[in-house]
Amino acid sequence: MFPRQLKRMTRHMLALLILVVAIPGGFPQSQSEEPLPAACDIDGRAAQRRFYQRGNAPEDLTDDALWRFSDLRAQGIEPSIIEPGLALLAESRTRQSLIIMRNGHIAYEAYYNGSRASDSNNIASVSKSMLSALVGVAIEGGYFQSTDDRIADHLPAHYESLMAPALRRLTLHDMLTMTHGLAWDENEAGRLLNRSGDWVADILRLPLRQAPGASFNYSTGVSHVLSAVLTEAAGMSVCEFAHRFLFEPLGVEVEFWGVDPQGYFTGGHSVSMTAREIARFGQLFLDEGRWAGEQILPGWWVAASTSPQVDIGNNYAGYGYYWWLNQIAGYDMYSALGAGGQILHVIPDFRLVLVTTHGYRGNQRDYVEEAESYQFIWDYLIPAIEGA
Repeated sequence: MFPRQLKRMTRHMLALLILVVAIPGGFPQSQSEEPLPAACDIDGRAAQRRFYQRGNAPEDLTDDALWRFSDLRAQGIEPSIIEPGLALLAESRTRQSLIIMRNGHIAYEAYYNGSRASDSNNIASVSKSMLSALVGVAIEGGYFQSTDDRIADHLPAHYESLMAPALRRLTLHDMLTMTHGLAWDENEAGRLLNRSGDWVADILRLPLRQAPGASFNYSTGVSHVLSAVLTEAAGMSVCEFAHRFLFEPLGVEVEFWGVDPQGYFTGGHSVSMTAREIARFGQLFLDEGRWAGEQILPGWWVAASTSPQVDIGNNYAGYGYYWWLNQIAGYDMYSALGAGGQILHVIPDFRLVLVTTHGYRGNQRDYVEEAESYQFIWDYLIPAIEGA
């Protein structure tokens, strides 16, 4: 059993009692009794030693019954305009999937290089956007008061004592906008933590480069600390919280989820699910937090998450709560982006969700896939909609 797990078992039982009682003015209101997926079980599981873990996730079950299928022309996308762009995307040696959804229908779906709809992919930092959604659920459910909550108030004294006085003012907002102030180098993450016995502690020991809230510095370390904060606030693992209150209602089941040496599930990386499941998450945001007539995610949180919260000083239009904001051909777009070409784009004006995933093996192109997706949307997809 991982360190701290026994302590959390008592808190978990208390959380179960709380969750079966309606929470005035918010949700979640009840706890599902469905069994948790194997990915959430850490009993007897070896602790993850490498910070980024890709693992071999089992394949997912097909889920055709959860979808409405259509075709490009029926959804207002002119095939003759988009097909040359689709042919270009198919030339990639690392692309695994492409899904184009419009008006809640799968209008186009393809798999490449031996991949299938049932294959579970490491979605990398796309899972950060999902972690942000869990924070919104937790605020609505009363586990957090607001994004102004200080993280020190939710972490055990062991971690709070490690934090520099200025860092103790760090809030959920600072974490969700990557304005934490820590001297984190994303490229050095593995070297820092691969041999660490306590990732949260070593991240919080980093020196402060700036005061929290001052400027943007992308950090998977900080998103992992956020997983620990949510775990302590909810009294259950992030994997369980995610499945009870976000994934189960969406029909999503994670096949793999990394775990740190202390038993905290990885925050914003090392998560595996199918391309269709990523698309379902995008559709949830497009529909302002509703799925199958149920309000799963607060609409106000969707709006806040996909609105500019911080200026990141590059070609992006800004950064929300773990969402990248942009404009393409004059249309607003928000995106969840993961290393190695794991991409979710949402364009509200077109009622459009696009997902593409790539394999890591032999992938030396870094973020070329992201640029390719923008070019495809600009040169082919938008013209195919406008010209239909």
